[in-house]
Amino acid sequence: MRVLISNDDGIRAEGLRILAQELSRVAEIYVAAPLKGKSGTSHGLTTTTPLRVYDHQMDDLTPYAWAVDGTPADCVKLAVDALLPAPPDLVLAGINHGPNLGTDIIYSGTVAAAMEGYLNGFSAIALSVAGVRKGKGTGNYLYTAQLAAQLCQRLVAEKPQQRIFFNVNVPGSCPDDVKGIAYTYMGWRWYNEPFSKRVDPNGRDYYWLQGQIDDSNCGQGSDVEACNNGFVTITPIHADFTDYALLRRLQNR
Repeated sequence: MRVLISNDDGIRAEGLRILAQELSRVAEIYVAAPLKGKSGTSHGLTTTTPLRVYDHQMDDLTPYAWAVDGTPADCVKLAVDALLPAPPDLVLAGINHGPNLGTDIIYSGTVAAAMEGYLNGFSAIALSVAGVRKGKGTGNYLYTAQLAAQLCQRLVAEKPQQRIFFNVNVPGSCPDDVKGIAYTYMGWRWYNEPFSKRVDPNGRDYYWLQGQIDDSNCGQGSDVEACNNGFVTITPIHADFTDYALLRRLQNR
């Protein structure tokens, strides 16, 4: 089993290292991740400047690890098209520092990295620990990595006819915090007062993106609600944004 791993927190992120360590027990791994953190970059691709690639040491986990001075989507696209000696069986992204729940996935570089693998024809999994946002907890990294290894083995063994894309969020700081696993749908999550206005030493205004999470209308049974209640959420997603209900109404006019 060959697995390509990427992320949006950067090549030196703790979550990526733990994921690579665990997957190296069951798979031949390849790593292509941003040289620096690229959280919130969504599915951006670098088109106006060249991409530079640097070999990266991964503690004997794999001889195939690269730091790319681009976005998460750049990393996966470049790895699949130019860096890997053979196509991967699966593409994984993470483990992200913090949740990617509900509408977070629209902005997430982690989800975008997995999505790029999915667009290239491979089953993919985006992985996030939800217990570490703004200092809340230390994160269920090892639990998430072990779950990822199990999911990879199952996907390869079952050989689904169509490629699969899962967005996985793990709550809590230790395995005992997890109440179970729930298959869920993408809910709604918003941020109130997203920008904090400040003044620099030269007296000029600047803005820092922060915001307070609003989960009040997240949706009953959604990934947001389930993860907030202590459940690992596994959400199957895909790249088709079409509103089919509206499309049918328009076609029937």
